[in-house]
This record gives sequence, C-alpha cells and structure tokens, in this order.
Amino acid sequence: MASQTPSRLWGPARRALAYRELEHPADLLLEILGEDVEELFENALFALYDELAKLTGFEPREQVSLTAVGPDLAHTLRGLLAEALYRFDTEGFVARTGRVQVTANQQVDVVAVLWGERAEPSRHVLTTEIKAVTYHLLTVEKRPEGDAGPAWRATVLFDI
Repeated sequence: MASQTPSRLWGPARRALAYRELEHPADLLLEILGEDVEELFENALFALYDELAKLTGFEPREQVSLTAVGPDLAHTLRGLLAEALYRFDTEGFVARTGRVQVTANQQVDVVAVLWGERAEPSRHVLTTEIKAVTYHLLTVEKRPEGDAGPAWRATVLFDI
C-alpha cells in the first residue's frame, strides 16, 4: 500500500455519500455506504472520526497504520473501528484521510493507512464522546444487483 497522502481529505462534503445516522434511542447508529469493500471500510473510518471531531481543523501531518483480522467482514470492520477508537483514546489521533486494503481468504485482513494529527484542545474541536464500537446491530452486506445506490452497506452502533 502506498504511503503517499491521498489528495482527497475527509470533510462535510463527503458525509452524505459516505454515511448517515439512523434512529436509535440511546446510542449512535450509522449506516455506512461504499462502492466496494475498501471504500466501505474507508467510509466507516471517516464516519468515526467525523463523529469524534470537526475534521476541518485537522491536517494530514502524521501517518498511522492500523490492522485488523477477523472471520468475516463485519467482525473485521468492528475490529478496525475499535483499533481506531483506541488510538484516539490513548494518543488523541484523529485521521483526516486514509486508504484501506482488504484481503479475504480464510479470514479477512485489513490494513488502513491514515493521515491526520493528534488532537490539541487549543486548536481542535472534539464533538462526540464514543465509548465503544459494539457488536449489536453490526452488519456488512453487498446490496442486490440493480439496487439503487452504492454496492456495499454496513451498520455500526457506537456506544456513546
């Protein structure tokens, strides 16, 4: 996977194409969309960081790599998001853009290369406190041929 920063930064203009909030009585439930599995996982990372902070205040100054392995796409997506949330909680890292590579054989392996910086209260605005990425309502599915919209869809519930 190339280590060059992608030219497209994550921000508000991409939000409507990448994810939307679904109704949930207590937590944050998101529907995430993508044309392929890599874009779906990338959009899931974007959604996580977009909910955590106002991304327009962050610059792609630092590169971080995350990996996740799981028995299927849903468990691997949850693992990747949990790893990103852990990095945020322990290091304050907020990604502004990224690239994802997914390999599926006997298991699903994901490598994400992210560019961003550590949150500084004097310069950045943090918005939603996310406590965990849950297994509840977790799905990853390919939409039927002929369905309008992106080919892949996921739902992820964040405990807030």
